[in-house]
Amino acid sequence: MSQQELSLVGKHLQSRATRSHSFESSPWSEALDLIRDRPDAIYFGDGAPATEVQPIARLQEAALKAWADASGNLGYGELAGYAPLRELILERMQVRGIRAGAGDIMVTNGSQQGIDLIARLMLDPGDPILVEGPTYIGAMQTFDAYEIDYVVIPMDDEGIDVAALDARLDAMDRKPKLLYTIPAFQNPTGTSISLARREALLDLAERRHLLILEDDPYGELWYGSPPAPALRADHPAVVYLGSFSKTIAPGLRVGWMVPPPEMMDLLAMAKEATDIHSNRIATRTVYHAAEGFLDGHVAMLREFYGARRDVLIEGLTASMPPEIEWNVPDGGFFIWLRLPEAVSANEMLVTAARHDVAYLPGSWFYPLGDVRTNELRLSFSSLPVDRIREGAKRLGHAATDFLRNEECS
Repeated sequence: MSQQELSLVGKHLQSRATRSHSFESSPWSEALDLIRDRPDAIYFGDGAPATEVQPIARLQEAALKAWADASGNLGYGELAGYAPLRELILERMQVRGIRAGAGDIMVTNGSQQGIDLIARLMLDPGDPILVEGPTYIGAMQTFDAYEIDYVVIPMDDEGIDVAALDARLDAMDRKPKLLYTIPAFQNPTGTSISLARREALLDLAERRHLLILEDDPYGELWYGSPPAPALRADHPAVVYLGSFSKTIAPGLRVGWMVPPPEMMDLLAMAKEATDIHSNRIATRTVYHAAEGFLDGHVAMLREFYGARRDVLIEGLTASMPPEIEWNVPDGGFFIWLRLPEAVSANEMLVTAARHDVAYLPGSWFYPLGDVRTNELRLSFSSLPVDRIREGAKRLGHAATDFLRNEECS
């Protein structure tokens, strides 16, 4: 492209939409940049499933079945998704306590598309929405594009603080459009809502006429006892989001949503305007792969990821300074650490990188202006056991060095 053409493009970008500023950077790039030239570095920031437990052979067989049935299935259609897959999803959701009909389910391009569709349907610029503090980075990336105002509700070991939520609602001039929450093994904290807190939240939603957007990618991945049932199990005013990304493979981009029935037609039209319909071959591939297989596969995943969690907890216990605290999640992919109150996890990341280890600072999981800087997230899902063990050791050395320097300064 010539300099003249580049200059013209630059002039066009000067008049771009204000929402485009939310796309200017990736929240994951900073940590990776610190270790990009360190080939032996161990990265605890990747919250993806492990590649070695993705059922490749099963998916190859399933893809052959999907293509064998491709005649007549490569045109436009199936706005709500492949009907047999929706029936399979209906059965799977019973594990989370949800009873629905196949007509209540819309297949989406990952649960991320479900977040975007709800935002498209519900949010105008300046609208307030409620989020947990901290919350999922990817959800904030979506909401940022709709230029909303965040209202951050604190969490504790039982999940979102419902009393604080109730008080905040009393103080608000405008009713929030929705509450976004990850009740089971939350990203980033690994926390799950307790049964008592769940009941209190559903009571509040009923009393306040509050729409809840429930994101549930980890709800089947427990390592001891299962979490509380999904919020959608007992309340119709919940939009439930599910995904095959953590149980089969994220690259397939197959998820689903279960909205309140009165929202389904509008959401279907919003989806049609976005992508016409989901990938018909991919959804058939997921169906053929999951049918008669996924229950046993998920049981294996619970043991596999539970063992990785245990190795990380053992490593932290052996290596970390006593001033640092962490939780022991009952499922999911994440462990949440807290440094002493005045210590910055963002600044400690630079020291960690010099020790060939990196993580995601907790401040990245808060909307701007509602930041706690002494927290950090570790993910154990994608790292082999030996790298988890070595990474915990390196992180312990880095934290010890950093805290020592803090005391001396």
